[in-house]
Formats: sequence, structure tokens, C-alpha cells
Amino acid sequence: MSWKAVIFILGGLLIGGLLGGMILLSGNQRVAANGEQQIPQKGQKFPDLVLESLDGDRIAFSSFAGKPIVINFWASWCEPCKEEMPLFEAVYRQQNADVMVLGVNYNEPANVIRRFIEERQITFPILLDMDGKVAERFQVFGFPTTYFVDGEGVLRAAHVGQLNEALLNSYLREIGAEIP
Repeated sequence: MSWKAVIFILGGLLIGGLLGGMILLSGNQRVAANGEQQIPQKGQKFPDLVLESLDGDRIAFSSFAGKPIVINFWASWCEPCKEEMPLFEAVYRQQNADVMVLGVNYNEPANVIRRFIEERQITFPILLDMDGKVAERFQVFGFPTTYFVDGEGVLRAAHVGQLNEALLNSYLREIGAEIP
């Protein structure tokens, strides 16, 4: 095969990948058949999900009504997820904090998750997205992804990537959950 043919094929693959990505991203605003948006939208009610916890309990987001919620999608293989976990744990452990922290693990076996949280002494609730359908529905393509929901259940911010303390605190202020 000539170099021209190889370059032509690679160029076609690159253009096809770019077009596919644009199509995928343009689908962000789709509405499901039941009228519910596919992904949470800033300024709108966050979908009421019910997920199983690592302890086997079924937890509904609506059970935290009236309280700001931080929802962090993570995976144990994700280095930035590992780095920011202590920040979420510190927020969760604050005695005066009127905020709920929930971790949603992406598609990993319970034994892997347990080892991860035990090593890092994580005590906030860990919910399971065992088949990855919730992350898919919300189009979580980068880990970590964190949603910030106010006490009225309205999504105020979403952050893709690792948070630092200053960023986390600014998002917490946005949802009315200032930490002393």
C-alpha cells in the first residue's frame, strides 16, 4: 500500500471520528419518549433517580429533598477521582454542613469498590451504576463528573474533571451549602 493511500485512509478516519463526535455532542439536548431530558440541564430539576447503595439499600435522590446534594460520578481506575475523594469526604464529615455527598461508581464490581473506599476511608454513601446506564443516560463521558444540586432539587452546576478545594467551595456556595 502506498503512503498516499495510508494518508487518505487515516484522513478519512479522522474526519469520520470528528463527524461522529459532533453528532454525539449535538444529541445532548434530546428528550426521552416520556418527556424527561436525557441529561440534567443547568437550571432545571435534577432527575429523581433510585440507585442501589454499596450496602444494598435503594436510595432515591428525592429522599434528600430540601438539602443541597453533590453527586460525583467516579471510578477506581480514574486518577483524578482518587485525588479529589478526600475533598468530598471532608465536606461529608463537616458537622455543620447541610449538604449531602453521594458517590456514583461507574460499572465496577462491589469488591473493587469496597477495597477502594476502605483504603481511602470514605464514609459518604456510594451508589452503584452497575451497568453504566445512568452515566450513559447523563452522557458522562469523562471521569470524574460532579453535579451540584440545590435544596430545591435544581441543578446549579456540573463539573467534568478533577476539583480542587477552591472550585469545590465555589460550587458549594452556588447550591447554598457553604462549609465553615
